[in-house]
Amino acid sequence: MSDARTYVVGNRLWWGGALFIAPIVAAIAHSPAAGGVAAVVLVLPAMLIFDTDRAWWSAEVKRLPEDKAMSKRETRLLTIWAAAGLGLGLVAAFALSSMAA
Repeated sequence: MSDARTYVVGNRLWWGGALFIAPIVAAIAHSPAAGGVAAVVLVLPAMLIFDTDRAWWSAEVKRLPEDKAMSKRETRLLTIWAAAGLGLGLVAAFALSSMAA
């Protein structure tokens, strides 16, 4: 798998996973604030790790923002993955809350 592919797939999985987990944490803790804290704790590392200017990314990854068509497509796909993760997390949190009541 190329570095660029690893970067985009990892970014999508991280954001989707973080936004999936946050509502579940809120449901388990019975506190929306706990979900907010979980979201911040899980999302902040993504902003650091998936910054294309970081030294650990290859030149292939560092060139990604220059490709406007791919950048636009990846932004759209990242939004879809994040929304799907959040949606599934909310469904799971609602199911957990319903089972506890």
